[in-house]
Amino acid sequence: MKAKLLFSISIFLSFVVYAQEKPVWDYPVKPGTEEWNQFESVDEMYQACQIPDNVLKQLDTESLVDICLGFPAPPLFPLFNTPQQAFLMYYYNFNGIQELFNRKDAGRYLLKKYVMMSLSDFNPLWELHEQGRFISRYKFIEAIMSQSQVISSLDAKGRKELLKEAIHKLDEKISKDDLFGGYSIEINLWVMGKILYNENRSLLQEFDQKNLQTAMESGMFVDIDVDILYQLSKKYAYENE
Repeated sequence: MKAKLLFSISIFLSFVVYAQEKPVWDYPVKPGTEEWNQFESVDEMYQACQIPDNVLKQLDTESLVDICLGFPAPPLFPLFNTPQQAFLMYYYNFNGIQELFNRKDAGRYLLKKYVMMSLSDFNPLWELHEQGRFISRYKFIEAIMSQSQVISSLDAKGRKELLKEAIHKLDEKISKDDLFGGYSIEINLWVMGKILYNENRSLLQEFDQKNLQTAMESGMFVDIDVDILYQLSKKYAYENE
């Protein structure tokens, strides 16, 4: 009887350990390797980065967020007319981000990563390409955070936290304007504007609605007073506190 009980316990514990194990996956080919340097097109790079179907569905959301944010060939935003076009290039060509956008808790884990990012991690002694990669990480995650699927996956508290974090990071960028130009700041405003736009469109009623819609869809702010948008965002983020 005792032997059977011990055997049952050991089987149960083995199941628990198995259940706690998370599927691990990393990109098989990365920049800087000989195989990566042999790619002749962006399509080949994207193809090499696809997550196998048998792994994709097994990944927990937090791991999938890490994989998506660590994408070896994120879009080069200056090569596109708008931030949204850059994001869509990534979205339509990578199955990882497509799967992430189907997860109901995607926003929560993306926000967690966004909050953890800090401009204080920047090292002016880095090589120029490393500095550029650091700056691009902000454009990349903020373009993802600005998508309606992400914003709508957050609850009211999460949306307010994201708005505050976008404001905080915008203030940091402005204080380091030697690193972060207008394009990078504009993506911050996009996150802020999209939250207000999705939360309560009447908050933005003083803007020309056609220009506003274009800005929300593209991430480009033409004929939009961004100072007013900033003040409205700040007021909404911190009201009743």
